[in-house]
Amino acid sequence: MNQAEITKLMEESAHDAVKYINEEYAVELDYSVESIAQIDKAILWSIAKLKDETDRKQDFIFVICNMLGAYMGETFRKHIGGEWIYDNSDPSAPTVMLAFSGHTFAFPGICYQKLVVDVNTNVRRYFELAISNVTQ
Repeated sequence: MNQAEITKLMEESAHDAVKYINEEYAVELDYSVESIAQIDKAILWSIAKLKDETDRKQDFIFVICNMLGAYMGETFRKHIGGEWIYDNSDPSAPTVMLAFSGHTFAFPGICYQKLVVDVNTNVRRYFELAISNVTQ
């Protein structure tokens, strides 16, 4: 996947996140830094929905994490900058990250962490630390 393709995919995924969160939960995401707090809530809401997704659980996890991670990354890009990178060095687990100023940020990965591994993960805090790491 080339740079233009991954960028377009993540922009479209972020747009899908805005639409999905509005339709499902009547919450407006506006690409503001403050709106990232809504991503923590959306993941918690998704945990409840995950229980209903018995047949398509893995697909649901993949889509939610990528949509919400794309939204986080696109918000970061709008305020700070950066470019999406597609790492397929492990073909069984390709990864999408946002790169900026020598740092990479796994926004879809932090969403996965909260949704699947540890509900106490704070994606807003991860986002704030990402900004802090590149603006000091």
